[in-house]
Amino acid sequence: MNTNLFHNIANVASLTLAGVTAMLLASGCRQGADGLFDCTTSWINPTYTTATIAALQVIKLIVNILRDGLDGLARPQPPVR
Repeated sequence: MNTNLFHNIANVASLTLAGVTAMLLASGCRQGADGLFDCTTSWINPTYTTATIAALQVIKLIVNILRDGLDGLARPQPPVR
């Protein structure tokens, strides 16, 4: 698997998990004044989706650094041919 394919898969996974979290809020989960979700009737805990999104984004940054180096994080990407 090349890094571009991995990035696309990670982006779709992050978007899916963010969508699941949004659906939880829309379907009855409540966020209290303390910032915590109350999803006692939900089948998935939003903590898991949030942690997974964060982990995917960290992995993507690590892949970028390993592939292009630290300066590659700010380097303009070449045009697609």
